[in-house]
Amino acid sequence: MIETTSVSKRLGAKQVLHDVSLQARDGHVTGFVGPNGAGKTTLMKIIAGLLPADSGTALIDGVPFTQAAVPGRALGVYMSGEWLPTRRSGSDHLRFVCDTQSIPAARVRPMLETVGLWGVHDRAIGTYSLGMRQRLGIAAALIGDPVNIMLDEPVNGLDPGGVIWLRELLKEQAAHGKAVLLSSHLMSELELVADRVVMLHEGQVVRAGTLAELSTRENRPEVYIASTELAAVLELLHRQGLDTRPEGDGALVAGADPEQVGRIVFGAGLTLSHLAPNVHSLEDLFLSSTSTSQKQESAA
Repeated sequence: MIETTSVSKRLGAKQVLHDVSLQARDGHVTGFVGPNGAGKTTLMKIIAGLLPADSGTALIDGVPFTQAAVPGRALGVYMSGEWLPTRRSGSDHLRFVCDTQSIPAARVRPMLETVGLWGVHDRAIGTYSLGMRQRLGIAAALIGDPVNIMLDEPVNGLDPGGVIWLRELLKEQAAHGKAVLLSSHLMSELELVADRVVMLHEGQVVRAGTLAELSTRENRPEVYIASTELAAVLELLHRQGLDTRPEGDGALVAGADPEQVGRIVFGAGLTLSHLAPNVHSLEDLFLSSTSTSQKQESAA
């Protein structure tokens, strides 16, 4: 597990992080979301031991990364924009990573095949596209078979096929029990891969949890329904004191959960073709959270 507790950091005159606590749990992909400049990369550098925190702790399975017995096994890290040796080939770079972390060099080819770079393994990194460099950086992070994975903006530069590939790769890593912490400002993409989300705004965590938890924590729960008998269903729900509003081919029921709505409708002998909680998009939740945070600051 990757965990930070009350981490704060000032860079020059700017307070970049304010008392940031988060957990990236084993077996889950945790999305670390926020606009550029929110402090995501700074926190990841602190987790990776590249930058000291002014206060607070950052731990990998209970110990600082700098104290890990086998660093390459404890945490695989890719930081967006990290320097890569342009004259070295892709395979030479991974062999260098293996040498510095006591990783068997036999893993180089399988890893390059996994990230789709074996066909260009002998080419100089300087000839690689941005997407290819991203794949190589991810390969370097994963080659030690780490139990925790942390990737900073790994989607940058990937084509649509590469984005899908990365999504499936991270889900597979989590399915093997690994903790994955993934940062991005592309909320629509994180929504497709993350089990849990931590929202960072101006260096502060404004919300954290699953999408379902975040949707209902500060909002009335909503249920989306559709039916060939929609008019009769809505009349029934209104008689039960529930508010509804049109939504697409169906309607949204406010202040209720699917079990409650189903019990009312099916108990009256009516049918539903669709019954599910209405989960707000990650972007909607983030905008709502930052708006609330700004209002609270103004009031203070």
